[in-house]
Amino acid sequence: MYLSHPFPILLGCIAALLAQPASAETLRLGGTGSSASLVERLFEEFRKQVPGVELVQPSPPLGSGGALKALAGGRIDVAFAGRPLKPEELAQVGRHFRLASTPFVLASSGGQKKNGFSLDELAGIYSGTQSGWENGTPIRLVLRASFESDTELLRSMSPAMAQAVGDAARRPGMAMGQDDLETLKLLTRAPGSLGPTTLGLLSVTGSRLTVFPLNGVTPSLATLRSGSYAWSKDMLVVLPRQPTPLAERFVGFLRSDKARALLLRYDYLPY
Repeated sequence: MYLSHPFPILLGCIAALLAQPASAETLRLGGTGSSASLVERLFEEFRKQVPGVELVQPSPPLGSGGALKALAGGRIDVAFAGRPLKPEELAQVGRHFRLASTPFVLASSGGQKKNGFSLDELAGIYSGTQSGWENGTPIRLVLRASFESDTELLRSMSPAMAQAVGDAARRPGMAMGQDDLETLKLLTRAPGSLGPTTLGLLSVTGSRLTVFPLNGVTPSLATLRSGSYAWSKDMLVVLPRQPTPLAERFVGFLRSDKARALLLRYDYLPY
């Protein structure tokens, strides 16, 4: 029996092995629901500079508190928080900085209010004394839990809003969004909905909800930058005490001109 020379076969095996991709480095990122889609866009731009790296994001989102706990426990490499860190959280993590800010808005699927809301009108809706849109259809409020940053921001708008948001939470049968993404789904699916979200999340997800002026000012990056629109949410980037080289490189990218351009494209104002 004739056997071929083994050397060409060996070369072929080596070539096949070299052609296989090396195991990719993994970057584990977690945070608020509103950050998840934006982080995906930022990561895709980052991967153009660092080919082969893979993204892992927990689903459903961890939220700010969950992400900070996961970061402190070594389960993720970088956390994205939508609120200031608490003293006990600061003690367990490393460097952090504000990446960007986006207008905090009230949005609706199908609701009609030509000139938007004054804060007194908004308080009337949350307290239940005003229940209909301009065309007579009912307003369907979508709430967040009392401890969520969206709820805290609504309460901070005025003393009347602080009282009215509490009143809304005590009414039975109210729709409640468990996180930013579920809240967005509820707002999109319920005709006549009204609830909190951000301009950045609407932009990055391509949502077509109606966003209303508040106290006569339309939310936008321009009005946020000028200070005429007063309500916004920050996105914070948080590193562990001992970040990996890949996490450091990604965070460095977040401060680059390319990242800033992408943030602006999706209605986030970089710091």
